[in-house]
Parts: sequence; C-alpha cells; structure tokens
Amino acid sequence: MSEVRVALVGIDGVGKTTVLHRLRERDDIAVVHAVRGHEDPNDPSADLSAALAGASSAADDLGRVQLKVAVLYLQLCLFGPAERQAARRRPTLLTDRHPLVDPLVYLPMFASLARDAEPGGDVEAWWHKQEPGEAKAVRDWLRAAGGTADPWELGTEVLRWGTLPSHELLGRLGRSFGVTLPEGVVLLDLPVTQALRRTRERARDSELHETRAFLSATRQRYVAVLDRLAQTRTELSVRRVDCADRSVDEVGAHVLDALDTIARTRK
Repeated sequence: MSEVRVALVGIDGVGKTTVLHRLRERDDIAVVHAVRGHEDPNDPSADLSAALAGASSAADDLGRVQLKVAVLYLQLCLFGPAERQAARRRPTLLTDRHPLVDPLVYLPMFASLARDAEPGGDVEAWWHKQEPGEAKAVRDWLRAAGGTADPWELGTEVLRWGTLPSHELLGRLGRSFGVTLPEGVVLLDLPVTQALRRTRERARDSELHETRAFLSATRQRYVAVLDRLAQTRTELSVRRVDCADRSVDEVGAHVLDALDTIARTRK
C-alpha cells in the first residue's frame, strides 16, 4: 500500500480497538488511538493519556457531560504529535477515531445532553476521584492545552462548538488540534444490540453515553456525517464494513481491502 492516512470510526462496542490491535502486528501499518493513546506502547504521551482516561471515567461516574467533553478535548490535543510520530514509522497510518471526524458526530449530541449550567460541587468531586499523581498531570495539561484551570469552563466552551454549523465546527476543530482530514474513513458498522452487549462485557466500566438510545442515534449520525463529508470533501474516501456476526480476522480482512481501495483512489 502507498502512504495513506485512514480513520477507523464507529459506535462504541463495534470493535475498533480489537481490530487495530490485530492490524498493528503488520509491518506496513502504524496505529494511533485518538482518545486512548496509551493503548499503543509507542505513544509519546502514554502516561498522560492514561491519566486522562481516569479523568474521563470520573466524569462518567458523576454523569456530567461538561467534564466528559473537557477531557475529550484534552485527549484529542494529544493526537497531532502522535500522528506525526507514527507516520514516520510506517507507510500506512490507521487511527482509532479522528479529531476532525468523531467530534462532528458526538459534540452536537453531547450539547443536547448538557442540562445544568452550574457544576455545584462536581468539579471538586471529579478531582478527588482521580489518583493524586494523575490529577496533577491532568491539571498541568488542562492549563497547557485548554488555556484554563477550570475544566467546567473548557467543557462548556467545547459544548458550544457543538451548536455550530458543521462546516464551522470542522474549521474550529482543525485549528484547535492542528490536524487535517485523513485521506479515508472506514466506518465499522454493527447493530446496536450487539454493540451494547460488547460494551457490557469488556473489562472497563461503561461510559456516560453508552445507552441503547444514544448508541442508536450515534449510529445514524455517523452515516449522516460521513455522507455529508463525502459530498463536500470529494478528496475524502469513505468506506463501510459490516461487522455483524464476523470474527476479528474477517473484519480485519475487510478493513485491509478498504485500505487498498482508498490507496488506489489516490494514485
């Protein structure tokens, strides 16, 4: 395959991380995780990514979308350096989510979930739920990347982005994270019932948004967002892989076929 950047996207539970762990074994593919960078042993910010994952879980425990979105922003700020490092290692870059694709799906939905304008005591409770060393790393990154010491302020601002028209939101995301759209996007698709069962079987706790209603709406939004991107960004190649009742190896083979197709369209 020629040099190409492709994002693997889809609802939680569809199997993105599992497939990427398998494909990472290939010599010609580098993998970057946009949200959980510590899944990759080569990630330059693995310790910070792990601390942010803990902060995200704390936000889930409290059920506060403002804190969840603040952490999401901080996680996505790590993507650019990781992408550039990975691109130097392998000719093909495959990413688990992408800062310019998934927020187009999630931010408008998270914005609709935000109810309370005031945090009450939840910001303090959020900090206390984190390990002290990890909380310090999150505080430092909040100031450096978010430009504030207040996670609620950051989350509220990023949620406001979710009310912007999609083309304005895309521009804002690109400027904030310093990245560009990949050459291709592969949507892993799975019925919500199967995806929900997988999220409940995995080791870590369920996230704030992992409900049947939210996953159903998210699945529909992925289709709508990718259709719009394919129409307005004609240089972007979009492919869909049906994951229903398929093994990891079968899904991986279909993803590789999609990568080959995307690479050929660029020649």
